[in-house]
Formats: sequence, C-alpha cells, structure tokens
Amino acid sequence: MDDGYRQLEEDHRAIEAQFQDLLRDEEAPVVRELGELLTRHSEIEEAALYPALRRYVDGGDDLADRAAQEHADIATMVAELDDSATPERLGELLAQLGDAVSRHVEFEESEIFPAMRSCGVDGAQLATALQQSAEPHGR
Repeated sequence: MDDGYRQLEEDHRAIEAQFQDLLRDEEAPVVRELGELLTRHSEIEEAALYPALRRYVDGGDDLADRAAQEHADIATMVAELDDSATPERLGELLAQLGDAVSRHVEFEESEIFPAMRSCGVDGAQLATALQQSAEPHGR
C-alpha cells in the first residue's frame, strides 16, 4: 500500500473487527490472536510513526509520549488477558481493552494523523517506513 496513513487506518479497522469477533467468541485462541495483532501494530507505530511525529510536528514529543503511554497501558491489559482470567473477568477486561483501543484509535486518527499530514509527512514515505519496521530485521 502506498499510503501509510491508510495502512494504519486499515490496521485499526482490523483490530476493531477482531474485537467484534471476541464479542461472539471469547475463546483463548481468539484472545491470543487479538493480543498479537495489538502488539505488532504497536511495535510498527513506535518504530515508524512516532519518530516521524517527534521529528516533524510541533508538539510531536508530547503527542508521541501520550500515544506510547496508551500503548503501554494497552499492553498491560493484554498481559492481564493472558493471565488466564476467569470468564467473568475476561469479559470485563475485554470491555476495558476495547474502550482503551477505541480512545487510542480516535486520538491517532483525529489528532496525530492530521498533524503529521499538515506538516508534510508524506503518506508514501510513511508507508515505506512502516513496511521496513514490519520486516523481521526492522524489529
């Protein structure tokens, strides 16, 4: 894909779809798959998106710090899911995780992406950086 912003937005939609799958099936493999998807997405953003945000956007350090903290909070919730939560607790954790992910996606798509576009961060260049960070040697 030649537009990194669109690529990240599509990743966001895939994550949202995974949450919908979980509403229908809270089995461990589905939960584990969601955790892996969130982890990969966070790693790619932290390797490619946030450095550009810090470099090109006035106030980008603060935005990137907030986004990275949200990733850390989400990672903590994902770890709790992996700790064999009871079925009752699992539903509660998934709801909290869903809310946190939704807020984070909204923050990125309504604040970070527009700020980067307005500073001239090209979608094609971002796509290249995302691709490189997703490759095994990029991690």
